Amino acid sequence: MLLELNLDGQEALVLEELSVTNYALIDDVTVSFSSGLNILTGETGAGKSLLVGALGLIFGKKGSPSFVRNGCDEATVSALVDLSSNLEAKQWLTDAGIIYEDDQVLIKRNIRDSGRGSQYIQGYGVIRSQLEEFSALLFDMHGQHEHQSLFSKVNHRKLLDKYSHLTEDVVSLFNQFQNLNKLKEKLLNLETLEDTLEDRTIGLKKIIEEILEVKLVEGEEESLDRELKLLRNMDSISILLNESIAELSGNKGIISKLKNISLGVDKLGSFDDEFLPLYKRVTDSFFEIEDISETLEEYKRNIDYSPEVLQIKENRLTDIFNIQKKYGPNLSDVNDYLKKSEDELDQIASSGKKIDELKELIDTEQKEILIKAKALSDNRKSNALIMQKEVENLLKELSLPNVNFVVEIVSRKDNNGNSSCGPWGMDDIEFLMSMNPGEPLKPVKQIASGGEISRIMLALKSVLADVDSVGCLIFDEIDSGIGGEVALSIGNHLKKLSKNKQVLSITHLASIASCGENHLKVIKSNDGLKTKTDVIKLDEEERVGEIARMLSGDCSEASMNHARELLGTC
Repeated sequence: MLLELNLDGQEALVLEELSVTNYALIDDVTVSFSSGLNILTGETGAGKSLLVGALGLIFGKKGSPSFVRNGCDEATVSALVDLSSNLEAKQWLTDAGIIYEDDQVLIKRNIRDSGRGSQYIQGYGVIRSQLEEFSALLFDMHGQHEHQSLFSKVNHRKLLDKYSHLTEDVVSLFNQFQNLNKLKEKLLNLETLEDTLEDRTIGLKKIIEEILEVKLVEGEEESLDRELKLLRNMDSISILLNESIAELSGNKGIISKLKNISLGVDKLGSFDDEFLPLYKRVTDSFFEIEDISETLEEYKRNIDYSPEVLQIKENRLTDIFNIQKKYGPNLSDVNDYLKKSEDELDQIASSGKKIDELKELIDTEQKEILIKAKALSDNRKSNALIMQKEVENLLKELSLPNVNFVVEIVSRKDNNGNSSCGPWGMDDIEFLMSMNPGEPLKPVKQIASGGEISRIMLALKSVLADVDSVGCLIFDEIDSGIGGEVALSIGNHLKKLSKNKQVLSITHLASIASCGENHLKVIKSNDGLKTKTDVIKLDEEERVGEIARMLSGDCSEASMNHARELLGTC
């Protein structure tokens, strides 16, 4: 994790300017911020929450058509930010392919009345989740609703891990734990499948045996068709053969007659040479017919016919037909079916081996997870001691002198008393407190009042600020439920915090507002036709008047003097 801590006393400046156009009651407002502690005040209903909402859009919060000012088509919010002391944000832009110059970047968000919107970083279109991810590297905003987050043990774990620089380790452990669950699910599926595979194995063996028993041969079906055609017509073939042979080679057959004709033509040749060619032709015919006769005789001698042979051939063709009908429709399909069955049988046979391999892999993964979880737990415990001391000291500065704050870490155990690990490690983490000496430690949610919760949250934000690259902290009424000296102590703490971080505090308490270095006031006006919200920067005298109003509701001489006195204490 890259961290760029501002430890040399130089005040940070991240949010330089915020421009808001056609947003709710805001017509067109541009607000300039300074380093140090920026204060935003205004009467109830003036529109402080509108500025907070506009900032939320810069942070990637979801937009709504209701944000668009009545009568307008589009609301626009833009923020000019400085990245000079934030290496993480610069690296994020580089990885995203976004080019910037002079360490300044413009973030822009458009919300249309149709509900659709768009967002840009330095003119490059991005999706909302990207804007949210990028802004989280620059800003940390604590709103009023976030007080409740302190009651969740899940958030206690997240805060400790962030303080301890363990977030990446926790994510790595979580991913490995998810992989372990997938392996366990795969093992369960294999074991469940194995229980049902016995019948399937028997069935596959029967199929393979049935196909192999037929001993299919390529082209055999066509050969059998030809043989059976002959065998089924053997009576007719025998009669025709006998008749043909008799006509050719009998006493008065064609061969005998051709022989006599040959002798006659030969004698004619002795009388006239013109008969010599005829003699050759007759002789050729004689030899051709004689060869035909011998071929027929040989065919007759080679006939292997009996009802048994016919039946064997018929049965063989029936076997081929039935096996192809069952697993075909043709020989190629039957062979494919055989191969698939053999492959499946092999897989079933190897499933036991796969189960053993999976069990071994799961065992290895579990051991690695426990080792990582143990290292994570050790880091948490050592850092928890430091964190709880820092938080406790800050709470004492914030007018809780007798507070005792403890980060309790309890190792999980299974039913057998062995270490047990979940996706976030083996620790149950909870913040415990007692407000007075002798009181037992109890969960924060059981004992802390609204004002105490505000101070606890401020203390946590402060200790996290020292280990976080975020350069701008925004507090929306962190002063909820407090007043008097407590408010002044919070104001002084915010001012101290702003030495290394840019801080923006939206407050209704004069004690906090008086500690600011750049005081902005939200005002609402009505010209009879439209109501609009503006933001103005207060000069020294205007600031005295605003503090006086916050103190007593008016600007009497007494309240003005009180305001000057309060401003002088910060």
